[in-house]
Amino acid sequence: MKINFGETILRINISFAAAVTLTLIIDESGLCAAALFCCVVHEAGHIICLLILGEKPKLIELSFYGIKLERKNDCVQNTEEIAVYASGPLANLVLSAVIFAAGGSEGIRMAALISLCVGAFNMLPCAPLDGGNILHFVLNRITDEEKSGKISFYISFAVLAPMTAAGIILLLKNRNITLLAVSGYLVLAAWRAKKSALS
Repeated sequence: MKINFGETILRINISFAAAVTLTLIIDESGLCAAALFCCVVHEAGHIICLLILGEKPKLIELSFYGIKLERKNDCVQNTEEIAVYASGPLANLVLSAVIFAAGGSEGIRMAALISLCVGAFNMLPCAPLDGGNILHFVLNRITDEEKSGKISFYISFAVLAPMTAAGIILLLKNRNITLLAVSGYLVLAAWRAKKSALS
């Protein structure tokens, strides 16, 4: 399904609708629904920041793999990029602070913790996470593209190596593949970013 909002296209993939429906049916705890909401808040933070800076997103696509935000490259420049990347985690932090301040049930507090984790995770200095993009942007300001790509890769590796090891331990002990799968995805993304910087 595709909806036009002026210059912005909202595309909802059938896989996203199926995943959301299946999650709401199977997940009796409500944790997956809370995590999905926190991810939506995260992306909304990016979109709101772009709108404040005068840029309208070209495409917002909802799919099984998450929320894809396609931008117009010629609108936001220079240090405003940092604000755009940081706005998603900041939105999660604000949501957590509001929920914790308001109080509520254990489930509500768990949603606040999930939002905090989503924001903190996205600030890891690994491509394609927000923290990795901020790191790469800062490095590009002080050195050339090739060196910044190498430094970004080594920092990503330093973060992802222990994360991958923890994912393997979690898989062996609890048969939980989530952390290992996320780590594997980020390792591939960091490797692709390095190859792109060197090409």
